[in-house]
Amino acid sequence: MRVVVVGAGLQGIATAMDLAWNKNMTEILLADYEYERAKRVADLCNQRYGNKVKAVQCDVSQFDKLVDLISGYNLVINVVNYYFNVQVMKACLKAKINYMDLGGLYVESIKQLKLHDDFVKEGLLAITGIGGCAGVTNVCAAWAVNRLDTVEDIHFYCGSNDWSNSSKPFEVSYAIETIMDELRMKPIQFIDGEFKELEKSEGKLVHYSEPVGPQMSYMITHSELGTVPLSFKDRGLRNCTFSIGFPEEMRAKLEFLHSIGFSSKDLVIVDGAEVKPVRVLKKLLDMMPDDPNADINDCDVIKTVVIGYKDDQKVEYTLEAVCRPVKAWPELMGAQVYIGGASAWTAELLRRGQITAKGVHGPEMVIPPEEFFKEAAKREIYITANKKFLIGSNDWEAMERKKKINQWND
Repeated sequence: MRVVVVGAGLQGIATAMDLAWNKNMTEILLADYEYERAKRVADLCNQRYGNKVKAVQCDVSQFDKLVDLISGYNLVINVVNYYFNVQVMKACLKAKINYMDLGGLYVESIKQLKLHDDFVKEGLLAITGIGGCAGVTNVCAAWAVNRLDTVEDIHFYCGSNDWSNSSKPFEVSYAIETIMDELRMKPIQFIDGEFKELEKSEGKLVHYSEPVGPQMSYMITHSELGTVPLSFKDRGLRNCTFSIGFPEEMRAKLEFLHSIGFSSKDLVIVDGAEVKPVRVLKKLLDMMPDDPNADINDCDVIKTVVIGYKDDQKVEYTLEAVCRPVKAWPELMGAQVYIGGASAWTAELLRRGQITAKGVHGPEMVIPPEEFFKEAAKREIYITANKKFLIGSNDWEAMERKKKINQWND
């Protein structure tokens, strides 16, 4: 398989390294707006896995040049900012190439689904949201839904912590522009069978597996909400939510940056020049020098809870993945391994012919869960599943009431 990876940033480096590690991938074209960044990543991959990766400069906003660049390849994995998802998809249509991305933060995901008939017509596949969250979470949901007759609730959670030692005063595990969008946008959730925009999320304590443990998590707009409610609505789905948690120190820093305007995309005048605060923030983070002696030690725990009925019995499945750094890629945070890597695992399933669908789909509709989880395990990402049900009753409300100190109070 010959693959184009568009974007060599935080996640693109993980995608490229995972693809290069896979002996079945014969050629990887790594394209980035900043050629030197793409070349550094390509050189790293080639030193380790042979001369598979070629770096090129690419501006995805230049449509015709993008089409020329990707023509002749089997697959494009789009790892640039989600703002460009539709543009890159349309280039893939013109070049007649399959497509994947890491998510569209709901607002772009719903636009991407409108290209479904165009991809079917060309006999092509596009998978939107095959990163970590969204991506691994969606496939976990599909695994559970496949074991139920009907489904009522699907709730996604991501908790995180970081014990790394680094000279950098501030570091994030995915695009800062996306993080600031998540803080700025009102949470869109699927509640009582409808998409609703909430004024804010009060947050709740979520119990993640160790080493993260209990962590306050808050509802935000996220890519899962762009496809999962539509994929499983005919199975009875009534509620679908996404919540994220950060360590308190990190959350405080992000909230502070948001409060003083660094999440804004509006143009402001500084010394006669027009700038966008969020782009200034990104540039400042990009300018921070890497610490060659950094001790990387982060963790994301992604949790998917699916509630439904099987043979008239109410059942709850909880799936979790503890995502940590791996020895094979000491340069990568654990978050990069699964967020940037999941599209590379999926590319292998596509190469094998285990994904055959055409059109535009969320991961939950086209990726075979067990085969996907096997690929994850090769990268030290292990999926656990727990099944909960009541014996002799289906009165879950009464059961939950017994867990309260003041059980009769609403």
